[in-house]
Amino acid sequence: MDDLLIRSGTIWDRAAQIVLQRQGHTWTPELGAQYKGMNALGVTASLHNALALELPLAQFLHEYRETLLQEFAAAIEPMPGALHLVHSLHPLRPLALASGSPLQLIEMVLERLEIAACFTVVLSSETVPRGKPHPDVFLAAAQKLAVPAVDCLVFEDSLVGVQAACAAGMRCFAVPSGRHAEIAEIATQSFDSLAQIGPPDLGFAG
Repeated sequence: MDDLLIRSGTIWDRAAQIVLQRQGHTWTPELGAQYKGMNALGVTASLHNALALELPLAQFLHEYRETLLQEFAAAIEPMPGALHLVHSLHPLRPLALASGSPLQLIEMVLERLEIAACFTVVLSSETVPRGKPHPDVFLAAAQKLAVPAVDCLVFEDSLVGVQAACAAGMRCFAVPSGRHAEIAEIATQSFDSLAQIGPPDLGFAG
């Protein structure tokens, strides 16, 4: 979802900036690059370790999640081509949304974009044992769709997300939001925007 369906990487970063400032620390783009694509637990664990924060991890996670929810209350901007692609693919194949965002945020975004009905399965990686780059959330989504992993196609923007898709044995179309060269090396195919992708790219008549 994040930085693929909606432009939200800056929201995650802004939440990190706010909670770190409370602890007397400064957020940097280098810190953000370390947690790109992770869920809230992965983000806070990455920051907690990198900065050796004195605040207990559980409390830091709680503060970050609460701040993230507040920051997401602002306007949500879909990425170019995202809504058109979802509506184009919905009649053709069952769709799942497997995201690192908390489930509450995922459901809020889908309702505000008016595409909730397009997804058969909606999952947060917070509900599986391990977040990305582990394949758990994608494998759980495939199981709920009753589709073999090898027959699934993942759309991703982050390196850890593409790594998770590959670890699940799934094809992956990437629209990189960072670390472009590394992502392009392992993704099945890489695009500049979702607007470039249509049903023919997936092997259906469009």
